[in-house]
This record gives sequence, structure tokens and C-alpha cells, in this order.
Amino acid sequence: MKESIKKKLFLFLRLVVSFGLIGYIFYSLYAAGKLRELPDYFASANYWWLLAASLLLLGLLAAGSLRWGLILATQGIHLSRVSVFMYYMIGMFLNNFLPSTVGGDFVKAYYLSKATGKTAGSFISVLVDRLMGMGGLCVVAVAACLLGGVNLWQNPDTHSYALPIFLIVGGITCGLGLFFLVVFNDWVMNLFLKLARRGKVGEKIKEFHQSMYIYKGHGKVLLLTLLISTLIWVVIVLVSWMVYMAFHTGGEPGMPGHIAAIPIRYFYIFLPVISVIMSLPISFAGLGIREGVFIELFDTLPGISDVDALIISLTFYFVFLFVSLIGGVIYIFKDKLRVHRDIIFPAEK
Repeated sequence: MKESIKKKLFLFLRLVVSFGLIGYIFYSLYAAGKLRELPDYFASANYWWLLAASLLLLGLLAAGSLRWGLILATQGIHLSRVSVFMYYMIGMFLNNFLPSTVGGDFVKAYYLSKATGKTAGSFISVLVDRLMGMGGLCVVAVAACLLGGVNLWQNPDTHSYALPIFLIVGGITCGLGLFFLVVFNDWVMNLFLKLARRGKVGEKIKEFHQSMYIYKGHGKVLLLTLLISTLIWVVIVLVSWMVYMAFHTGGEPGMPGHIAAIPIRYFYIFLPVISVIMSLPISFAGLGIREGVFIELFDTLPGISDVDALIISLTFYFVFLFVSLIGGVIYIFKDKLRVHRDIIFPAEK
């Protein structure tokens, strides 16, 4: 089977999983007579909380572009912060709105490589940026399991989910750590260099490994980007709590559309775990998986219904979509905005 056909088939299966799960969730609510409750939530919502969540999320994306800028500089690609931010937002927009086998990260790296002529460095920088983002998520997820794991295990409603959650978080964290150990290992590097003697595939392997190996000598950069990633995920959880607050502070307790009190600690226990599960490439942009796990976990809390959990999850997702539209505007006017702007260093005297 050709590679292009495999990619299209994989994309089709992911779309089936996402829309199949979403369809099942909405059908279950319809069958239970709960679907008519959805408008009540948005009728009584406090939209100031959603505005604040959107602005904070935009700040997080700026922090994410700062992280990527540090990674690019390590590859010898020096761009202005404005340029890095615009590239970053274009990638975010395409990741959320482009239902293709390519993805926003590929397009972002493609445009950058065309502008700089550094193909391997551009693509590797996007990969490392993703890996460091995943590293920050793993740090927060592991901390959540350590701090809230006992609560998950002892709670009869969440006990059955505790072990799978621990295994998924632990497995992905160990896998990520193993990847960096392998890539930065000298023996493995020599093995890759031997393989690189065999045709075009070998040359690609050599180019990839050399581009990755650059980061071995930049431990401070990796540590700083990991710290930025961790802080980003800590605040992303805060954004999800702010989305919840829009429906908790809007309306009166007991009225339709009002969500009961949820201690913020549960967001820090559940959200990192949900995000790790979402990172598995089995759905489109985590759609369906996110809503299903949201419902399964938050529905276990006192006074929280499956509709409450669905509203928080979908609104959290819509806030991401709304903010990423900025990237769409940048993409449309990318030539006028001069997306690519190199840093001009002063000539040495």
C-alpha cells in the first residue's frame, strides 16, 4: 500500500473515531432528554470569564513561540520574536482547522525552510518544540498523579480509571525520556552514521540525527524550554478552570445552566491526564476523546452531571479555536505582514 494511501486511511480512521464518539455522546444525551439543556448554559454564562481565558491563552501561545524561538536559535535560525510568533500562530491555526494528513506543524516548518534554506533545522526545531511541550505536559501529569493519585485510587467512582491513567502517563513519560536517551547516545550516533552510508535513506537518517544531536550540547536551552513548557501547562489548566467559572458564576445555584462547585485541585488532577490521553494519535485534534474522558472523570464529582462536563470540555475547545483564528488572519495576509523577519546582527568592528 502506498504511503499516501496509508496516510489518508489513517486520517479517515481518526475522523471516524472523533465524530463517532461525538455522535455517540450527543445521541446519549438526546436519548436521555438532556440535549435541550445545552442552551441554558450559554444563556446564563458569565462571558467575562471566557474573555479572560481567551486573553490568557493568547499569552500562553506567545510563551510557546518564545520556547520555539530558543530552539530555532540553537539550529542557527535567528528570527525576530514577532516573526516566530506569526509562524507559531499559523501552525496553531492549521493544526485546529486543517483536516489533512499534513498538519499545521509541517506547513509551519515548510514555510520556514523555504525562507531560510535550512530544511532539516526547520523541521527538527518543530519536532523538538513538540517534544518539549510533551515533556512539560508529562511533568505536570506525573505531579498530578503523585499529588492526586491516592484520591483517584481510593475514590470508588474513579478507582477503575486510576490504574489505566497511571500506566498511560507513566508509559508516555518513560517513552519520551527513552527517546532523548537514544538520540543523545554516542553509540547510537555511530550506528546511525554507519547506516548513513547506504543510499538516500541513510543520508536522511544522518541529517536527522545530526540536527537532533546539536541539542545535546545545549542542555541549558532544553532545561529552559522544559521549564517554559511546564509553566504553560500549569496555566493551561488554569484556563480550563476559568472556562468552568464562566458557568459556575453565571446564574443562580440550582437553576438550569449553572454548574456546581468544583475545587480547582480536580482540574490539576484531571486535565493533565486528559491531555496525555488526547496526545495519542487516535482521533482528530483530540475531538471526541477529550469529551469522553472529561465526562468519565468529572461526572464522578458530587453535583456534576455529564452535560456539565461536556459543556466545560467543548467550551474549552472552542476557546482554543477562537484564539487560533488569529493565525488564520496572519496566514491570509502573510505576505503583507512580512511573516519572515531575520534578526540583523550588527557588524563586528
